[in-house]
Order: sequence, then structure tokens, then C-alpha cells
Amino acid sequence: MPKFLTTALTIGALSTAAWAFPWDTDMVDAVYKRAFNWEMATLPENTISVNHARLQGNRYAAETAALSIPDGADTEEGKMLFDIYCTACHGVDGQGKAPVVDNKSGKRYPIPPPVLSGTGNVTKLRNDGYLFFTVRDGSAIMPGYGYAMMDDDVWHLIAYMRTMDGTSYTAPVEVAK
Repeated sequence: MPKFLTTALTIGALSTAAWAFPWDTDMVDAVYKRAFNWEMATLPENTISVNHARLQGNRYAAETAALSIPDGADTEEGKMLFDIYCTACHGVDGQGKAPVVDNKSGKRYPIPPPVLSGTGNVTKLRNDGYLFFTVRDGSAIMPGYGYAMMDDDVWHLIAYMRTMDGTSYTAPVEVAK
């Protein structure tokens, strides 16, 4: 019996040592290179990035109030983009009540999207720059569509939104102090 016990202990000790050999190196200690650890090469002179140049800023910056829909914005293109990206939540007419945000079944987001046209719409309260950065970069639960649309496409979409019922922007009146 002692010989069997000695053999079992020896096999157990050797197998434990075998598992701790180099092929069981912990991944934390492994050598690897993360993609974001190095600097990307700069583009050659007079070339355009594949990701295209983006309009700098955000929807809360003071400069966004000065932005407006550029001349030549195509409302037909904007309607097509609205139908693709916006109707799932905001509805075909911008009134909401779309299937994605129908919360009768207890879905994950109990907050309805804002109404974009008609009575009580938020579009008339926001300037073009604010709408631009909201569509491109997203907001609280709305995803940003900058990955799918070029800046010109976002302007087409905003131009279409301004043609919807009751959505023309009126700048707030400054109160004299």
C-alpha cells in the first residue's frame, strides 16, 4: 500500500507541476500590443481621410447657434435618410408612436423619443446646429448616426426636418435687463 500511495503522490505532484509550465502562462502576463497604444501615421499632404473631416463642436457650444442649413441641402435626400434612420423611433410623420419605442410590452427604454413635428414638437425650439450635432453625435438614449452619414447627409436630414409640420425655428427673444 505505501508503494501505491507514493506512486499516486508522485503522479499528482508531476501533473501539478506540468500544468504550471510555460504553456499555462496567465494572459495578464502575456506580451501583446493594443491597437490604441501607438500613434497612427499622419496622412500625406493633400489627401483626405477615409473617415472624412468632421465639423468640430458639440450641440451645447455657443458656436452651434450660428450654424444653419447650407444652401443646396436636398430635402428629398433628407426624407430618404429620415425614413431609413429616424422612423423606427420617431415615426413616419415625426409624431413618435413607432414600433421600436412602443413600451406596452415593458421594453428596456421607457422614455419616449421627442415629437419632431406637429403640436408640441421640439424641433422648432432647437437651432440647426443643435439638431446637426444631436443627429451626428447622439444624445441621452438616441444613438449618433455620424458613423453612417457624412456631415452633408446630416444637413440634408435637418433640411427635411424643417419642412415637417410646425418645425420652423424661431430664435428666442432676448430679454433686456
